[in-house]
Formats: sequence, structure tokens, C-alpha cells
Amino acid sequence: MIASMTGFGRAEAMVGERRIAAELSAVNNRFLEFQIRLPRSLIEIEPKIKKLLSTKLHRGKINFSLSLDANKDITQRLALDKQNADMYFRILNDIKARFDLPGEIRLEHFVNLPELIASESAPVDLDKLWADIEPVCQRALENLYRTRLAEGQYLLADLKARSGLIAELISQIRQRSPINVDLYREKLDAKLKELLADAAVDPQRLALEVALMAEKIDITEELTRLESHLQGFDHALQFDEPAGKRLTFILQELNREANTIAAKSADHQISAAVIEIKSELEKIREQVSNIE
Repeated sequence: MIASMTGFGRAEAMVGERRIAAELSAVNNRFLEFQIRLPRSLIEIEPKIKKLLSTKLHRGKINFSLSLDANKDITQRLALDKQNADMYFRILNDIKARFDLPGEIRLEHFVNLPELIASESAPVDLDKLWADIEPVCQRALENLYRTRLAEGQYLLADLKARSGLIAELISQIRQRSPINVDLYREKLDAKLKELLADAAVDPQRLALEVALMAEKIDITEELTRLESHLQGFDHALQFDEPAGKRLTFILQELNREANTIAAKSADHQISAAVIEIKSELEKIREQVSNIE
């Protein structure tokens, strides 16, 4: 199944008093690369998130973010900083004794003292929390992959159309292939006769050399390989597994054969057809760069 490398997916859920939200976006990349943004207290679950995402994603730069909102009494709690409280109590007693102040030390003396009450994170059960987070991440991943598949269908239609056009151009070249050899033979024959006009040349030897040179510019094998690679390209479009890398390799082979045909061409119509093929291959290359 052809899937684009670009896409977006989001999911959220309320689990108890927690709102969990996962968001994914993906852009083109030669390899699979992750950028994970998590709350500091959840850094330890990053490997689990990467493992989950890797079940469906094989190429692309993946940006993932997770937010977890909860009431403060769930994730944080206030606590007395006992060390500071003891220190303040000793200081107040020292002041009272030093200046012989009347009265007792009371609660209101502590109210405005800084850093007496601290906020501390409540213990987090990561295994239990992951059990809540995983389904949300899974839905976000499925939403992302759904957008990738939808865009992939547009890419598939375009690639099939361009492959069909290339097949027609190859057919046109094959029909003119014999003419290409004849034209080359005529041009080479005329050139040799011009160069050797004043020399005694064995006509049979000259005809043999012309035939050997003409055989070297025969494009039958290149056309056969070009057709074979194009069939391989069409077959790869039907794969259930990611095909982007395979398609890129096949395109390189298609370009190689097209260049060889262009170098051997003595017919301007064949040359024009090869130019069209190379133009379509370049457009296909741009599209394939978007495929997972």
C-alpha cells in the first residue's frame, strides 16, 4: 500500500481526572527519525513510545508530543519544608532571647516567611500511567497513518498515469528502433566514404566495419531492460509493505537505460521520446521522495 511520508494525527481522552492528549506530525526524511516531547516526569516512557510508533512508521521525520493535564492534587502536593521551619524557629527564639522580647512564638510569625511551604511531585506509577497513555498514542498513530494513506492514493494515481505514459513512449521508440540502426549505418557509411575518398578501400571490409558499428548502437537490449524495470516499478506500487526505497532504486535503473538509449540514438524522434521519458522520470522521482 502506497503511503505518503507526510501526515498529521491527534487524539485525546479523559482518564479519571487526567486529560491525555497525543499529537503526531510527519514530514519527508530518508530514514525514520523521531523528535519526542514529553513532560519531564514521563521521560522514562520515551522508548515505549518509539517502539509503538515504529510498528506503523518506517520512514519520515516524526514529531510527537504528549500532554497530561490533571488537578494539582493528583500530580503535585504541598509540603512543609521541615528543615527551613526548624531554622526559622531557632532564629526567632534567638531573636526573642537576644532582645528579651515578651510573648510566645506563634503561627502568624511564620506565615510570610519564604520557602517554608514547598511543592513536590507526587509519586508516579509509570506502568499504570502508560496503560492509560498507550491507547491515546495508538489512536493518534492510526489517525496519522490514515492521512498518510489518503495522500498515498493520490500519489499512486499520478505514478500509474506517468508510468503508462512512459510505456507508450517506449513502444514508440521500439517501433523506430530499426530505423535508428539504418540511419546510423547510412551516416557512418557516408562519413567513412568521405574520409577515405582518395584511399583504396575494400568495399566488403568497409561494409563489415559499418555493420559492426551499427550493431553497437542497437538499442533493443536497452529497451527490453527499460520495459522490465518499468514493470518492476508498477509491481512495487502494489506492495503491502513500504516501497519508497525500492521505487527510488528502480528509478535509478530506468534513468540509466534511458541515458544509454539517448547516447545511441541517431533518430531525432527517438531522442525526443527519450527526453519525454526523462522528464516523466524526474516528475516521478519528486513524487517518490514523498513515499514511505
